[in-house]
Amino acid sequence: MKKVLLATTALVAFAGAATADVNLSGSARFGLNYTENPGFATDGTSLLPKTALEKRVSLNIDMSTETDSGLELGGRIRIRSNETAFGQQEDPLGDPIIEAGNASTGGGTDVNGAVLYVKTGGFKLSVGNVCGALECMPGVYAGTVGLNGTGFHNVVLNAKDSGYWGWTAYDASGLGANGAQVEYAVGDFSAMLSHSAMNDAVASNDVMGIHLAYSFGDWTVAAGMQDGDDVTGAGDKTVLTVGGKLGDFGVGLAYADNNGTDKVTLNGSYSMGATTLSAFVADDGSVGATDTLWGLGASYDLGGASLVGG
Repeated sequence: MKKVLLATTALVAFAGAATADVNLSGSARFGLNYTENPGFATDGTSLLPKTALEKRVSLNIDMSTETDSGLELGGRIRIRSNETAFGQQEDPLGDPIIEAGNASTGGGTDVNGAVLYVKTGGFKLSVGNVCGALECMPGVYAGTVGLNGTGFHNVVLNAKDSGYWGWTAYDASGLGANGAQVEYAVGDFSAMLSHSAMNDAVASNDVMGIHLAYSFGDWTVAAGMQDGDDVTGAGDKTVLTVGGKLGDFGVGLAYADNNGTDKVTLNGSYSMGATTLSAFVADDGSVGATDTLWGLGASYDLGGASLVGG
């Protein structure tokens, strides 16, 4: 969805001494989500509806200031209202899950954890709710179809054996990884290094991630890896991506070793005027994952908004 600019350039007191530019931006979506096997509601007895209302509004609050020496400082928080009927949402493994929050509406409105940064030239240091080296790696989300990702089966890092969403990522509704991240870009080359401690009730799982990317013309190649202290090794990943354009056609290929489980995804798109058609096909080497994963999508640019299906 295209972002909608809500307001720009306001001045507020920053740390009681400086001023910061505050910019508001955001996006919104609504539609219908159909799940063939919706599962049970929170009472454990009644089935959720197969067709549910999908609705989300996100408001980004960005702050930045610049020192006399040219050093840029800034940060972001996000306010998100994310609801589906009865909290219905399909897990990528095909199992229904219930979103946290208000049981009658599903989800709710949250303010997420802040990410703060300092930037000079091609160097940027971020702390807090960081994006993560694999999450922000080019090509990882290529081939995503539908209004809400439709299960995100296209993401090469999602493998059934090693689990889904097992990497450091920006949290749009929660506190996030509370980690540190370094980015560097010069010319067509870019790199990112991230560290986070994913805490739970049992142990602290230190996660290190890195990616390198190079762009040439309409094409980008990238390689990345993540190493985690989790005794299961589920967070250990190596990934390679390549993607680009050939006229009106887009194409991408991605491979990942997800803690010993291989997954390969091929995606493509075709644009004709305001209409874009997209598709992906993926092979998950997980035990018991015998079906080929695939998705089809289409979008129509309305000029300031898009009509999307998948």
